[in-house]
Amino acid sequence: MTTIRKVGLLGAGYICEIHARALQRNPSTEIVAVCDSVAQRAERVARKHGVRAVSTTLDKLLTADLDAVHVLLPPDQHVAAAEKVLESGRHALLEKPMGLASPQCWRLVEAARHAGLALGVNHNFLFLRSFERMRHHAANGTLGPLDQITVSWLYPLELLRSGPYSHWMLQDPRNLFFELGPHLLAFVVDLVGPLDAIQTTASNPIDLPGGCEVYRHWHVHGQKDRTSVDIILSVDAGSPERSIVVRGRGAIAKCDFDRDLYVCTEPVGYGVFDNFLTATSACRQAAVGAGRNLARSLLGTVRRTPASDPFAESVARSIGCFYESIDGPADSRMNARFGLDVISQCEKVVAGIHASDTVRAPSRWVPGPPIRKPNILIFGGTGFIGRRLVRALSTKGFGLRVTTRNIKSAQLALAEMPVEIFQGDPADPEFTSAALEGIEYVYYLSRADAATWDDYYRDDVLVTKQAAEASLAAGVRRFIYTGTIASCYTGKSGDVITSDTPVDPKIRFRNLYARSKAECERALMRLHCDHGLPLVIVRPGIVIGQGVSYTHWGVGMFSSATRVRFWGDGLNTLPFVLVDDVASALLLALDAKDIEGQVFLLTGEPLLSAKDYVDVVSRVCGTRLRAKATPIWQFFLSDLVKEVVKHLIKHPNRRMPSYRDLQARSNRARFDNTKAKLLLNWLPAATREELVEHGIVRVVRDAMR
Repeated sequence: MTTIRKVGLLGAGYICEIHARALQRNPSTEIVAVCDSVAQRAERVARKHGVRAVSTTLDKLLTADLDAVHVLLPPDQHVAAAEKVLESGRHALLEKPMGLASPQCWRLVEAARHAGLALGVNHNFLFLRSFERMRHHAANGTLGPLDQITVSWLYPLELLRSGPYSHWMLQDPRNLFFELGPHLLAFVVDLVGPLDAIQTTASNPIDLPGGCEVYRHWHVHGQKDRTSVDIILSVDAGSPERSIVVRGRGAIAKCDFDRDLYVCTEPVGYGVFDNFLTATSACRQAAVGAGRNLARSLLGTVRRTPASDPFAESVARSIGCFYESIDGPADSRMNARFGLDVISQCEKVVAGIHASDTVRAPSRWVPGPPIRKPNILIFGGTGFIGRRLVRALSTKGFGLRVTTRNIKSAQLALAEMPVEIFQGDPADPEFTSAALEGIEYVYYLSRADAATWDDYYRDDVLVTKQAAEASLAAGVRRFIYTGTIASCYTGKSGDVITSDTPVDPKIRFRNLYARSKAECERALMRLHCDHGLPLVIVRPGIVIGQGVSYTHWGVGMFSSATRVRFWGDGLNTLPFVLVDDVASALLLALDAKDIEGQVFLLTGEPLLSAKDYVDVVSRVCGTRLRAKATPIWQFFLSDLVKEVVKHLIKHPNRRMPSYRDLQARSNRARFDNTKAKLLLNWLPAATREELVEHGIVRVVRDAMR
């Protein structure tokens, strides 16, 4: 009879979802509790996976009936949390890295050994099928004695371009390697064991908000007996490559762990046919592997198993191996000593750089005190538009208060601006009421990040409505809401979209974001009409400028930094607007007379098409973007196939594909911003040169720096 282990999840971030799915598919595990310092995150995971117990502290989590806890926190919190878990008598599985210092990790190993508890570390890629073939060939002699191992991680890190800059990985120059390096060193330690000698070169630094210098290139050279090892890590922009290449006396093997492909080649010794036959063998192996992966992915999607994603499957197999080791012999990769060896190697790598002098004084990177007592409250003031609005308001001498769920992130986003930061959850009525104390004007720029309509309705529509009701009760003089032109239907050539164009009458057929924004507008307008909420609504167009990626989906569907499919032919002018112009309009809406109940369209002049945009990006970055005109029916057909599969397998995020929504993305209508210019005295960028320089050129140069 299978023993069912009761599991608690500590930390409800990105990796938590992968662990949760794996545990639910494992017949020997049951998730009984979720814990996160942000209650909303824990509740979202719990709802999705049918978990009843939710907590916001580890102490509360450990009061539940648990056999094991998965520690899924930021790396600097791993050891302290794992110590508590082990002291409570529970098994512990940690996400990599095990910790940040080998003495602390050694204490964990000893604590688990003395308590007779299982302690494991999940190194995400170690159980990929492609790598398992490589380690099998290394062990059975197919590769022969190993001469050279080269591990490459050439993969852009989006955090460097768009943040959040409060992320643990960016707080110290060494953290980047502690975050990514364990992936690479785990391969090496598994193949040959810990290295005897290590040399490190870190280069191509970048200064980030927060005062930290981060190295984008790392080269680590090491030696294990007669095997040389090179680790190449780059997080700069460029084509991705994540692989392990092993040269032995018998063969050369390559594991592309980004695509889960494995190829092993050896000279066949047939004279002039040698190159042809060797290349043919490599191509055949790659083709067979790719076909097998596709079949496994399709079948996994239908069955809703981790096999649909090699990364998730590797994590699931790692988790399964951990629970098997509790009652039986442990795979060497799940032994706690393995995690300790990886961290010891990381320490030797980062010891090769001198980073202590590169961290700047943190006091430079906090907001200054408000210029005067706050009378303006901004929800969403740390976002792309919000930061520009805060800057614009502060230059006018207003007293500002900004709400945030993460005070450290807000401090970095609003560095050196005179603003009061108010931390809490906008879904909490008591928090909202406290934030409104002394406030005369409210800007609402917040938006939900959700996957289902129920989540959008609860986390966006109801929270927005609550903030407006609280503002009404507090007697604010104006409530300014930022909507979107996406809530209108803009896909028909010949239509004219103005400030008075209503939301799409068929909004239920549109994407969830547009639908949620439209529902927020309706709820707010009812409060204005029925109860006198002093409401002003603005609807920005396709907002561009520094602080957003140039791979903007308002232009087309970017499948990579160099490939884009236009929403249609890409030739019609698009409703671009500079982010600083949006902030300017929001500032003007603060005290413009007699505009309550009005909606304002914030689009710039019709100056650029999607094709024009892509041509400028190609010129500035020196790389030709492969742009393709794509009929809307092709997007629809692709969506239809995916949604048919989702409905067949009853995927929780299934929906009906919408031709209307895809057509709207083309923005073929004409946009008339006359009302905003007249009533707000608003002057957006009027020349192509200004729009290109501030909306594209500077953005691309920021991405390339």
